[in-house]
Amino acid sequence: MQSKGIVYVATGMRFVEEALLSVRSVKRYMPDVPVTLFTDISKLEDSPPQGVDTVILIHDVVNSCRDKIKPLVQTPYDKTLFLDTDTYLCAPVYDIFDMLDRFDIALAQAPDRYQYDLPQLPDCFTELNSGVIAYRKSEQVNELLRQWEETFNQMLLNNADSYRDQHSLRYALFHSSVHFFVLPPEYNFRTICPNFAGKHCSVKILHGRHANLEKVALRLNRSKGARVFLTTPYRQFTKDIGTYESFLEASANFIFQNLPSNLQGWLSAIRKRFLIHKQS
Repeated sequence: MQSKGIVYVATGMRFVEEALLSVRSVKRYMPDVPVTLFTDISKLEDSPPQGVDTVILIHDVVNSCRDKIKPLVQTPYDKTLFLDTDTYLCAPVYDIFDMLDRFDIALAQAPDRYQYDLPQLPDCFTELNSGVIAYRKSEQVNELLRQWEETFNQMLLNNADSYRDQHSLRYALFHSSVHFFVLPPEYNFRTICPNFAGKHCSVKILHGRHANLEKVALRLNRSKGARVFLTTPYRQFTKDIGTYESFLEASANFIFQNLPSNLQGWLSAIRKRFLIHKQS
């Protein structure tokens, strides 16, 4: 049988801690699927955190999204699901691995379509989000990943503002011969921009930072009808669109997201202690 597993890339302790929150959601719904963490935190190599089966040390990191590309080639699995550190599983996603029996790679479309304009590519070939990537190990896929990294570095050299990774992935994928599949939004549901969940479809993977992702998941999946997710307090002015949270909740989360990271961590720790005390 082919091996399958989930991979994270986290540089810096802040993002390791964020990844571990995502790992908990993975182990809740898919406890039998192994997890590998690529990180520059050397002390974790011999003592993997709870929920992580293997830690692989990476070097020469630049603490940006560029760090995640090279480790994807080094996956220990035949079938890999790569997850960004700010993801959260709402349900099992074993079917993503099944898709890799037919396709080389699977990604969801970026909800906002473009980070950068590439006039040499057709407008209809939009960016795919790089935070949830399912792929199978093959030389063809490895070549795509290497081309992605090379294109990223070249674009960054030509334009210092070109520091994100999806436009280089778009370019590499367009010129690749891999057989790819576009996942629906429910498998990479971005919470930092407007998004749509389809009728009879449950949101399986949330992707974005929020004070309470579990609550977001419960609200989104309470209905099986078509629903729209809006991200700012201005959603209150659009009365004809159903949303998952109240104006007060949206305002509180908007304020939370704009606080310094250390204050966010402090407030999250207080909330966690409160919930533990309440449950006991």
